[in-house]
Amino acid sequence: MITPINEPVKVGVVFGNGRKIRPVWFKWQGKQHRIQSITYTWTSRRGRAVLYHFYVTDGANLYELCYNTETFVWELAQVEVEG
Repeated sequence: MITPINEPVKVGVVFGNGRKIRPVWFKWQGKQHRIQSITYTWTSRRGRAVLYHFYVTDGANLYELCYNTETFVWELAQVEVEG
């Protein structure tokens, strides 16, 4: 089941060569989730802002994280819970 969240979250990232961003953990509802893998990435636009989207998994659930380059804010857009 997919649940929209749309809440700001804290995200730990590694910046690579060029504009590569790799999230490694995020904190949501007082719990830190370690990202086991990034399953899909894409970009979109919201006005002048470029949005970087990441589908990530912590081994149990699938999350969509979104980084806004205009506001520098990470958001948890949605969660897909197994079962």
